[in-house]
Parts: sequence; structure tokens; C-alpha cells
Amino acid sequence: MHITHLANELLLHVFRSTPDIPSLLALASTCKHFYTILSRAYLPTLYATASAQYGPLTDAIRIITHNSSQAAHIPRPLPPQSLALLKRIIEVGKVANSWAELYPSQKWRGDNAANRRLLSTEEMFRLRRACYRIWLYTLAFHTPTHTRTIRLSPPIVRTRALLLRPWLSAELAEILDLHAIFRHLLHSQICPSNGTVLQRHRERWPDDTVPLLITTGLGKARNQCDEWQQGADFNGTQYGSRAYNQKGAAVEGWGDDIVQYYVVEDMLKLDPKQLLYLFAGVTGQLGNDGAISCGVGGDTLLGAKGVVERFVAGLGEWFENNGDTLEETVGLVVGDRGGEFGGLKEAVEEGWEGVVRVEE
Repeated sequence: MHITHLANELLLHVFRSTPDIPSLLALASTCKHFYTILSRAYLPTLYATASAQYGPLTDAIRIITHNSSQAAHIPRPLPPQSLALLKRIIEVGKVANSWAELYPSQKWRGDNAANRRLLSTEEMFRLRRACYRIWLYTLAFHTPTHTRTIRLSPPIVRTRALLLRPWLSAELAEILDLHAIFRHLLHSQICPSNGTVLQRHRERWPDDTVPLLITTGLGKARNQCDEWQQGADFNGTQYGSRAYNQKGAAVEGWGDDIVQYYVVEDMLKLDPKQLLYLFAGVTGQLGNDGAISCGVGGDTLLGAKGVVERFVAGLGEWFENNGDTLEETVGLVVGDRGGEFGGLKEAVEEGWEGVVRVEE
């Protein structure tokens, strides 16, 4: 029997079983009959497919509808289905799926790289759920109104815990797992220490005679950048240009290990979308080692650290010296349930709990 001869109810079931929205629209555009069937149940079918691609939609919608007029731990009524709401769901869902793509390379690294694999459908669902819930926590409690002076205030601590209490311990473990990925990316890529930057440079170019600068003097760096550029233009060779771009760059780390630790704690207050933006800017546009880029026709000298500093400066003074509170709030909730926070973290590190579990 030809597929177009199936009952409309079966065809709608086929539409709602497509893995993503582009596949659904492509199927509906194959013939007029399919297009007519989809148009009669357009929004419900789109939302069913979006649930498979970006679910859980309930957690995604809580991010979209959140505002300061109502406490974050109080669920809001779900808004009616609409294309405008679906567009917002797709926006936050793409961020969560981007983290699902990054997760394997950051979870299984070093000696565990041989175990690297793609996430299953269930594991991607768990990761998106953890991403949405971290995002909601950030929107609610990592704001200018939650300054350093009130972070330990008992009413504030209780309010933070109220958001996490409805979630199962296994779901809190998923949050800790993804939170550890955020921490690793900040520590190794977005805000590397001076020692990490120097070590990577020496591993890449062990015979480099041009010293790698760790400096905050942009004027000095700009002058040397101009000199290197002139030398590359004078030589007129690919090797000369490469010597400037890759080996002659001035790179700024984020201090020694102690200073970097507090920087990372501050940066963990960023939401998943902001972290993804910085990760793409630092590693995708400016290079893994954060090489300084001399803008063509511009007066500014902006490197990997400069990208991050400029972004953080736009957040306001409240952001600095005001570390992340998610992990300690999870510890409080786990302790109130009679569990051990250290044991839960160890289970996540060993793979018994979290987004990916050993028994699976």
C-alpha cells in the first residue's frame, strides 16, 4: 500500500514521529495531500516534534516565561500554543542541543578519550533538562539584586533551596554533571591560567624563539603587534605571516591557579547561552590559545581575554567577587534529605550518576 493511501490518523502519527522540525516540514512539503493533513493540526504536530527535539518543553517554557514578578519555584500555568512561543522554545532548545554536542568531548578526555561516543536519546533528554534547570536558577539568583553581601542570608538561601527541592536526587546529579562540564570549559578554554597558556604554547612550538608575552599592557602589546605585522608584510611570505599570527602573539592568562579559581567561580554565574557564546568566541573565532587579533582598519587590540573582559564588564559591578551558588545550594538540599553531598559528587565523577550512567 502506498503511504498516501494510509488513514489520516496514521499519517499524523508518522508526522509526530519525525525526529526534528526540519524533517517534519520536509515531509509535509512532499505533496499537497501531506501538506493539507499537517495544516489541519499544525501547532499540535509542531509541538509534538519540538518535544522530541528540544524536550522537556515544560522546563524550557519556565525559562521563557520567567520574570522577577513571581518566585522561580512557583510553577506558572503553561501558555497556549503559538508560533511565537515555539520560536522561543527553539532558541533555548538549540543552546541545550549545542551543549549536548559538546558534552562527549569534554566528558571523555585524556585517558578516557577512547570511551567517547554520542549521547543516546535519553541522555540528550537528561542533558537538556539539566541545562534548562541551571539556566532557570541563573535567571532567578545570579542577578544584580543578589549581591555578595546577601548570598548567605537565611531567607535568600531558603528561597534558592525551594527551587531545587521538587527535583529528584538523580536529577540534581545531572545538574552537577553538566555544571562540572561548564567548570572545565571555563578552567581550560575560556579563562585559562597563565601556566596553562604557557604550557600549551611550549607544547605547540617547543623551538619558538619569540617569547610568549603574559601582559596586560595593551599599548606595549599593540606596538609589538604592529612590528610583527610590518615584518610579515616585508617578508611577503606565508611563513612570515604564520610567525606573526601563531607564534608571535601576545597571550593573556587569568593569573595563577588561586586567582583563576575565583575568576572561574564568578564566571559560573553565567547562563548556558552566555557560556556558549564565550566558548565560541574564544575557541572558534580567536583560536584555542587565545592569540591576539589585530583588527584590520581598527584601533583596538582584542584577544581572547579581551572578549571575555568586555562581555563581563557589560554585566555590572555586582558580577565580580560574587561566586556561583548553585553547587552549595544542591549540597544544602541533598543534606536536608539525609544524603551526603560529597558522595553524590563522587558518584557523578565515577559515572554512576549524572547525564551518562555506567549501568547504561
